[in-house]
Amino acid sequence: MARAAQTSTTAANTALRALRDVGAAAWFGGSLMGASGLNAAADAAGGPVERERVVAAGWARWTPIFRAAAAAHLLGSVGLLARRRSKADLVGLGLTTAAVGAVAGTAVMGSKEVPETTIHAVEWTVPALLAGVILSGLGRKG
Repeated sequence: MARAAQTSTTAANTALRALRDVGAAAWFGGSLMGASGLNAAADAAGGPVERERVVAAGWARWTPIFRAAAAAHLLGSVGLLARRRSKADLVGLGLTTAAVGAVAGTAVMGSKEVPETTIHAVEWTVPALLAGVILSGLGRKG
């Protein structure tokens, strides 16, 4: 019986780690591509109207993927924190919360008259925070 419970716990932890890590990886990669590639492509597209059209289209296509990745990551993070209550999991969840705040902040700034340089700076904080999330989960078993 104890062995079956241990196997079940290990399987649950593996599933939660997969949700956390795959979600973080997808979110990290997309946010890095947006901050580095999409913005540069939009800058090369032409004038401000064309730039805004390209940026809006790119981020709109990324949004559903971001939502799924962030939800998977959060579900895995909260699940692991509830099961293990480790300091690394708590740090990772704190960094995740900051990244969610940065994403929300860029959305709000994008709807207002905020300089692009400010928005770009905040956009770069998202992959930086997520790199911290990914690093906080390394080397941890179970």
